[in-house]
Amino acid sequence: MFCGSIGLNAGQFEMVFSKTGLTNWKAATEKFNVHQRSKCHLNSTTSLKTFLNPNSKSIDVILDQQREDIRSQKEINRLKNRETMKKLIDIVLCLGVGGKPFRGHTEKTNDFHKGLFLDIVRFLRMYDPVFDQHFISGPQNAFYTSNRIQNDIIQSVNLVMKRLLQSTIANKKVSTIADETSDCGHHEQLSIVVRYFDTQKTCPYEQFICMKRITSVNAENIFNVLSDTIHEYNIKWENLVSVCFDVASTISGNTTGVQAKFKEKKSKTIFCTLLWPLPKFSSC
Repeated sequence: MFCGSIGLNAGQFEMVFSKTGLTNWKAATEKFNVHQRSKCHLNSTTSLKTFLNPNSKSIDVILDQQREDIRSQKEINRLKNRETMKKLIDIVLCLGVGGKPFRGHTEKTNDFHKGLFLDIVRFLRMYDPVFDQHFISGPQNAFYTSNRIQNDIIQSVNLVMKRLLQSTIANKKVSTIADETSDCGHHEQLSIVVRYFDTQKTCPYEQFICMKRITSVNAENIFNVLSDTIHEYNIKWENLVSVCFDVASTISGNTTGVQAKFKEKKSKTIFCTLLWPLPKFSSC
């Protein structure tokens, strides 16, 4: 004897009632009762009733609906994660524009002050239920508030700003302004500014672009750092109108100074001296 419902359901299997058949009729009643309560028989019976029900949906429709429900839920989660990331990016921009520190001395759970970044996150959670729900129900490895994620967001913002500046000064006449200074750790740094004509503001505009650490203050090393920065921002040598430095001999030398090396690249480059030094970024 075989079980008809199991025989019609290839997804369920029981050796006796689906393959070999029941032959021990002395224990047939007990075997029937055990089989009737078995998981495979119950699943097969339910599937058979669903299949025979004229109002039930076909398996294809059910699977398509399940896939659509999963896709819709993923889309909802994606949009929520996007809104969460937007808020975190806005926090990074706010602290970055203000020049404020991101992290605190310690960031333990019981610390009252965990740094400005986490403090602002905690403040927003008090007034934004959707943002707060991200930290309540979301996985702990996807809060997006770790120090690594903060650095990733900072680097991403820097990349976007760099690309925007590259597109702004593309094929425009540009001047560079540079000055060397040392930070509080006595590391030599070169602050670099580009000057160009802003067509929207209809006036010359100066933009600080980077602070480069230099290993030595000789002309060769300073020129290499400036040259790399010029290539980094896709500035063509023919569009470089002038370079502005202080009057130090390493910079202004006509034979071995930085000025001479720029002249080798473009003979018509104008050399300008800075009457006032650039601000000292001693805390950078």
